Amino acid sequence: MNKTLFSHTYLMDVRWGDADVLGHINNVEYLRYAESGRVAYCSDVMNMVMGTEIDSGWILADMRCTYLQQVHYPCTLEVCTSVTKVGNKSAVITANIYRKGEQDPVISTEGVMVWFDYKLQKTTTIPDNIRTNIADFEQSVEGLAS
Repeated sequence: MNKTLFSHTYLMDVRWGDADVLGHINNVEYLRYAESGRVAYCSDVMNMVMGTEIDSGWILADMRCTYLQQVHYPCTLEVCTSVTKVGNKSAVITANIYRKGEQDPVISTEGVMVWFDYKLQKTTTIPDNIRTNIADFEQSVEGLAS
């Protein structure tokens, strides 16, 4: 996915402690960066407040990532995120991470998020207001009319 097709960007600085003994950013940190992008997307686009007091929200059901380049400290990253498909209870969220100002990603991820009722401990239908917020924000989303 081309960088210009992403609808949301979250800037974050790589921390010294993110590097492993070889001096490059540890693979698991990229999943945390993608998570930070998802949380920012949910806050900025869906107007969601993340915390223990919410009754329902997204859970990550699946995550795939492709490591494309190494990153070293210091570095500022752009976590570019878009929801690309919405179903009845789930959505596909794609994120590419770039060094700030560069056009080639260092990692590409695709996750499946499921709407979950925390009180009932089961999946449930994505609320209409969440669907509307995504449709209003994204350039195009499979499964939603913009």
